[in-house]
Amino acid sequence: MSSPEQPQLESDAALDCYLASILDIAETVASLCGEIGASCHDQLVRLRSRVAYHASVQTLEESRNALHSELIDFSEKARQYNNVLAEDVAKALALLAQNESAVAVRNEKYIGRLARFVEQMEQVARSGDRALAAGQAVELRGFVESMEQDGRAANAHLQAKLAEFQDKLREVEFLASVDPLTGIANRREFNRQLEARVAASREFCVLLFDLNTFQRVNYDHGHLCGDEILKQLGNRLSTHVRPRDFVCRWGGDEFVAILECPLAIADVRAEEIATLLSGVYKVVLEAKQVNVTIGVSVGVVERMPSETAEQIFHRADEAMYAQKKPRL
Repeated sequence: MSSPEQPQLESDAALDCYLASILDIAETVASLCGEIGASCHDQLVRLRSRVAYHASVQTLEESRNALHSELIDFSEKARQYNNVLAEDVAKALALLAQNESAVAVRNEKYIGRLARFVEQMEQVARSGDRALAAGQAVELRGFVESMEQDGRAANAHLQAKLAEFQDKLREVEFLASVDPLTGIANRREFNRQLEARVAASREFCVLLFDLNTFQRVNYDHGHLCGDEILKQLGNRLSTHVRPRDFVCRWGGDEFVAILECPLAIADVRAEEIATLLSGVYKVVLEAKQVNVTIGVSVGVVERMPSETAEQIFHRADEAMYAQKKPRL
């Protein structure tokens, strides 16, 4: 017969195993795919911390769905990243191989002609025919000029191809900074923007928005409905900040804004934006309109002197979760 403490011990052991599994998954994805894996790792570590801080049936269910969603998102991003990387490497190698091949052909042609010139010049030297020697010199100078022109044309062609390749790389880099679902900036660009402001010692605040019980939307109406809401929310957010400010989708149902203003103003703007983002979202699915009510929690922090980018975001996460916790 088990003691009264036995079920609790088993429950605690199960929770510990679950938390350890999340951490193992986080470490694994971090080692698989560079920056994308690092992003997923951070999301999973934060998910683990939240479950450990407040474990309940509801938070466990939400964490399970969040874990599933995060791994699917990681898988798709990793696939896209690897495809783009493979294409870029293949193009670069093909371009270099093509150029090397062209250089080899030209060099072989030049060497052959120069060898013939050497033979001819030796014959002229033995014959002592000055007129013939002068003609050979003129022809040699013409050949050298032809080599120079050929080299300049080949170099110009190579430079044009490299410029074209660089343009494509810049396009890929731009796409890498944009969230493919919402069209606004992604986490990678947020990190760059945040680091730049920290390095410049600029005054700014970070606002972290999180949708309350968003997993219920995917349960009740499907992921297509959830995706459409995220698109609409991203559009609302991006159209209600100043040009010098910054917004992005951090990941999942979390969005971030950087406002260049003191905390007192950021607090007011955070409430205004949270109110704007909350409310009814109208989504049309299979010719049928679905009305979904969304609530938004927001954490607001001002960057303190000597604070790193990682530290300020950690405080924003804590501030947001402190506001969200009573709703769990």
